[in-house]
Amino acid sequence: MLFSYFAVSRDSGNILHITMRSSPPADTPTVQYSYASIAGVNRYNTLHNAGQDLISLRNVG
Repeated sequence: MLFSYFAVSRDSGNILHITMRSSPPADTPTVQYSYASIAGVNRYNTLHNAGQDLISLRNVG
């Protein structure tokens, strides 16, 4: 089963992209991964479709 994860910039806290994985990806020095619920992904898509380019992880939680 695949789950959604937000790739989040450690510096800004902004979401870089969404990835689908069966387990959490490994964090890196510049990117951390956070589980993305269906509601979070829907909120992200709503904000992105409204023209927001920089979406903070706090805005989808």
